[in-house]
Amino acid sequence: MKILHVLPSLDQNYGGPLRIVLDLSARALSQGLDSTVLGIGPLHVQDHAFPRDRIHSLPLDSPAVYRYSRQLRPWLRQNLGRFDGIVLHGMWLYPNWAVARECWAQRKRYACFPHGMLDSYAVYRQGAWKRIKKILYWNWREHHVVRRSSCVFFTTQREREKSSRTFPLPPAQLVLAPYGCEAAALQPIASAATRPPGHKIALFLGRIHPKKNLEFLLEAWHAARLDCAWHLVIAGNAEPAYRTKLERLIRRLHLETQVHLVGFVTGEAKTCLLQLAHWFLLPSRQENFGVAVLEAISHGCPVAISDQVDLAESLPEASEVLPLASDSWTRFLRERMTDENHRQNLIRAGRHFLAGGLRMENVTSQWAAAIESVFASHFQ
Repeated sequence: MKILHVLPSLDQNYGGPLRIVLDLSARALSQGLDSTVLGIGPLHVQDHAFPRDRIHSLPLDSPAVYRYSRQLRPWLRQNLGRFDGIVLHGMWLYPNWAVARECWAQRKRYACFPHGMLDSYAVYRQGAWKRIKKILYWNWREHHVVRRSSCVFFTTQREREKSSRTFPLPPAQLVLAPYGCEAAALQPIASAATRPPGHKIALFLGRIHPKKNLEFLLEAWHAARLDCAWHLVIAGNAEPAYRTKLERLIRRLHLETQVHLVGFVTGEAKTCLLQLAHWFLLPSRQENFGVAVLEAISHGCPVAISDQVDLAESLPEASEVLPLASDSWTRFLRERMTDENHRQNLIRAGRHFLAGGLRMENVTSQWAAAIESVFASHFQ
């Protein structure tokens, strides 16, 4: 079966969906799911196993924020006929509308994969202007795309339930297609990357965005009054204005010697950070899955996450899943984060967790089966 995955960007800084699509599509090739990836803008992703000749990049035109490409519709008219099904990743942008229209014209079946973009936080709680824009766009275009799709994919049951409460979804299938992670093999760490003796690192790793709630984390870190051995490393890309805001807060809280903004990391540097870190912290206001959470667990790094991360429902019972209350996070940082026995118990629980249903072998089979079941009636 030949499947086309359409993404608004091929830049890994844009978020997690690209990594999910490339990882699972590469693994599913051996199961007969022959995938091609189409995206807008240049390819910027490292350490992926998906064949480069199956990734098609189209130039980005203005308005860039809408991910518009004038070459998209001609490409679709020429190539859409060779695919048995199309999966649209993300929402609110030009590629979904353009692909849906071509699918309607050519009587091609397609599925939508919102990746958390139908969560009520993403629609209603990011400011009045974004809320108005999304409601208007839903009524103008997006609800037509979703309503006429063959199905809507969700990564977790919780995401599916929350999305159904945001907008009325069609009676089409609402299908689960989870993600997973293999336990990482520990690698020797270059001496230049090792932490100073006695230092302990708590790590945030991901896209630096207001929804990740880093101001909240900094306030809790300040209130915990941790000793100077503990350091908070914040790794990821940020818009310049937001980075400046975080830097000002760090200075105001007098945390310059304990909190470090290190920018985007990938490859060996990312592996080193995950292996060096004592804890991974994610206090997000909303997270439809949390790929970085699984990556941390796979490297033997225990995690503390907010109860707004949808993956929380799948974690072991003893996991550090915290409400977004400052006293809860301050108490965790001061008491349980510094408890080495507690940390080791969670590391063992994490290994057992990854050996279960979220093993990549199992997840790949579920991913391939879910996609094939949607488009099977048109597959010869």
